Amino acid sequence: MNLIDPITRKRFARFRANRMGWWSLISFITLAVLTVLGPLLVGKRPIVMRIDDQLRFPVFAGFISGKELGLPSIAEPNYRLLSLELQATKRGWLVMPIVPFAPDEVCEVAPMVQQDGQGNWSDPRGIIAEGRIFSLNPDGSRHQVWTVTNGHLNGDARLMEKGAGVARAKLTADKVTLTLPANDRTDWQPRGALFTLIPSPCPPGLDGHWLGTDESGHDMVARLFGGFRILLLAALIYLPCVYAVGLILGASMGYFGGWFDMFWQRAMEIWSNIPFLYAVIFLASLLEPSLAILILILVAFSWIGLAQQLRASAYQVSARDYVTASKSLGAGHARIIWRHILPNCATVILTTLPFSLHGLVFSLSALDYLGFGLPPTEPSWGDLLHQAKENWNAWWILGPSLFCLVGTMIMINSVGEALQDAFDLRRNQQ
Repeated sequence: MNLIDPITRKRFARFRANRMGWWSLISFITLAVLTVLGPLLVGKRPIVMRIDDQLRFPVFAGFISGKELGLPSIAEPNYRLLSLELQATKRGWLVMPIVPFAPDEVCEVAPMVQQDGQGNWSDPRGIIAEGRIFSLNPDGSRHQVWTVTNGHLNGDARLMEKGAGVARAKLTADKVTLTLPANDRTDWQPRGALFTLIPSPCPPGLDGHWLGTDESGHDMVARLFGGFRILLLAALIYLPCVYAVGLILGASMGYFGGWFDMFWQRAMEIWSNIPFLYAVIFLASLLEPSLAILILILVAFSWIGLAQQLRASAYQVSARDYVTASKSLGAGHARIIWRHILPNCATVILTTLPFSLHGLVFSLSALDYLGFGLPPTEPSWGDLLHQAKENWNAWWILGPSLFCLVGTMIMINSVGEALQDAFDLRRNQQ
């Protein structure tokens, strides 16, 4: 028994024949599946960790205090630094996600430094002209700090206690000239794994950041990944809401006609004349912006187009003989709309779906770019584009953000065009 009718098989074959649309759909579904994996691919917590012969899964367990892991601080450790300590002390091991940074994590880009043959301190960019080098605790806080000028230790050597730096020595040309207190016998020469701070936005390739960081210190790959997850989450809420309102109202207008249709047409004309951007600015000034509020505003202004398209299609379907026969047999209005009107408007429903998603992506990105969208703590492609406008030299912000946004738009439009080809009524008649 064949469960798929011949017309559906022909439509699917025509859809697959559109290579751009078919591979765009495959690519989009693949990306959506990857986002479902979420913290297993992009996150600051290990997938699995073994310390002192005890196996843990922080990515599922969530917050783990440093005390539980045998560290002096109760704060959650920086697992990237903890990995280095575990390797040195042979206490265990851990497996981090492919991208070991969270989308909302503000990172200090601190690559390791070393001395060359002439005794100059240097980082991956070259000799440190002016800056500081420091040692790090497993929780990411600094332990000791030295001042560097032209590759040599010049200035204070500080011990970080309770978040404050306490000067303990003075150095000139790598030599200790003064200790505080004077009888301090501590060896103030830097030893062990040492790091230096590079201000954000940081270029790609430093401290494990494949595409660098944005101006707030967020990893670009994690930020782009988080932005795509936000868009998918918004789509899962936005599309059902828009289609629930648009389909029910549009089908009812085309089916009932008369005063009901006239009333809702005039109401839609009045509502569509309200400036969308001004309404968003007004509501953003009254309410704290969030994803739920933005989706509510977008739904309020997006159902009109779908309802108008479905009204025209439902008006044609309601004049068919089988609808008249259903009325004669005593079928209720709700049953006729659900069983006869909506199924025969499937072409309009399916072909408009990708373009509704396209409008959502564009609207959210535009609002974030203008500053009326999500809070700055939430990952957003529009916010990254705004940062790129403020930091033209940081090409690693503009390039990947624009590529992701334009690439997503092209994929969605290609799927929409392929669906239109598949449901082309003239080709069905042929």
